[in-house]
Amino acid sequence: MLKKKQQNQNEELFAKSNRIAILTFLLLFFTLNGIASNYVAFKPEIVSIQKKNIQLQLDEAHQQLTKQQLSDSKNSAIAYLRHVNGYLRYFVTEDNRDYEQYKTSENTALLHFDKLLDSSPFKGFFKSDVYLYAATLDLRNGNFYEAAKSLRKSWNLIEENHKRFPHFKPNNKIRGILRIYLSAIPENYSWMTNLMGFDGDLNIGIALLKQLSDFKTDTTYLGVLAQESSYILANSMMQIQKHPHHAWLEMLKCTQDYKTNLLSNYFRSTMALKLNKNDIALKTLTSIPTSSSYISFPTMSYYAGLAKLYKGDPNAIYDFKFFLENYKGKHLIKSCYEKMSWHSLLSNDFEEAQHYKNEIGRYGTLIMEEDKQAQRYLRKQLPDPIILKARLLFDGGYYQSAYNTIIQTKVKALSTMDKKSEYCYRKGRILDRLGHQEQALVFYEASTIYGKKSKEYYGPYACIFMGDIYLKQGKRTLAKQFYTRATTYSNNQEYIQTIEQRAKSGLKQLK
Repeated sequence: MLKKKQQNQNEELFAKSNRIAILTFLLLFFTLNGIASNYVAFKPEIVSIQKKNIQLQLDEAHQQLTKQQLSDSKNSAIAYLRHVNGYLRYFVTEDNRDYEQYKTSENTALLHFDKLLDSSPFKGFFKSDVYLYAATLDLRNGNFYEAAKSLRKSWNLIEENHKRFPHFKPNNKIRGILRIYLSAIPENYSWMTNLMGFDGDLNIGIALLKQLSDFKTDTTYLGVLAQESSYILANSMMQIQKHPHHAWLEMLKCTQDYKTNLLSNYFRSTMALKLNKNDIALKTLTSIPTSSSYISFPTMSYYAGLAKLYKGDPNAIYDFKFFLENYKGKHLIKSCYEKMSWHSLLSNDFEEAQHYKNEIGRYGTLIMEEDKQAQRYLRKQLPDPIILKARLLFDGGYYQSAYNTIIQTKVKALSTMDKKSEYCYRKGRILDRLGHQEQALVFYEASTIYGKKSKEYYGPYACIFMGDIYLKQGKRTLAKQFYTRATTYSNNQEYIQTIEQRAKSGLKQLK
């Protein structure tokens, strides 16, 4: 009887073990087949939220995403858009509290994507995109080592995703951006590409983004990704490829919704400012969507002030003050005080001009080039008001007005060699844009002579523009002479890397 009891116990133990094995197998089977996994579904209501994100209607988008998550917690498209929402919010506000929320959404999203099936092309794309977003913020904040690590992760993920899913169109966004970014890394940051183990390729990157940008009118999630890629494509064509005309045409196409899309308004107006299209910038900025559904974007007031300053509008000061009072970040603050100093100088208020100039040393950071330029201004004398006014009119694209302004003074009336060099440089630039290249060459060369011992950039930059003119004229020996001379100004302390790159680029074209 004892033997039979032992046998029954063994049979029960076997049956129990068998049930556990069966349950384990079934759980594993259903998990591998997606029953217990996350998935991706860009339903119409999700695409609608995606559009609100890119339009910067971020509060409304966040509320709708929270609601969607409660009813569809396994949809990774929602986690992805929550991450994008957090990124754009911090991009706009630069508030440290928003950065903490962004990092939380980043980590949550990555954990969510880990539960996607490996057979989903979105898994690698989403994770790669998150690391790319993280890298852009690290670069913006000067955290280059962290940016390099994130870029490497993004590259490895998207290249593997492309191998597995070569026809998955969203891959083009990240593959294109990475190739463009990495092609533009200056030589003194070559350690970044060494750390990552790969290099960029500008032409391939541009081609990849162009392929995706063709889907801007697509009504699915792909259309929004295509518009985002088009913003980056246009800026890359201008800043890196140096094709401003084509860049502007691309920007016009992808920002036709600038009256209802705050992000489009931002990209359209800032490019117009950089391309000396000030009247277009003003028209765009005065058409900014102001509904309460859009997030507050104080930086747009900085650009509005800049556009008005170029135009000579005395109301520019109110936009600059609004920016300083409402902005929570650390960029463009020094630049804003510099522009306020210029505004006061043009109003002949030299005491106030000096006050704002002094404020540059007290506030802001030295990460963005505009702020570095303002810090250099802090160490200089107040500029000559006539030359300054001509410079601002030139930057706005008002070339004839700039010429009419600068001829109100003469080089011999200026007290220092720096001012003489700047006068000749500015007058050369104006004549160049008005199509009077031979006259421009005369003033450029005078600037190179006056600027020989200067710590400012006018002399070497004048050499660059002389090289450009001679290159177009086919005078290769003269072009080479001035591109080479541009790098010989040992006292110059401004735009050194840019001048070296421009000179090398010109010499490369000669070859």
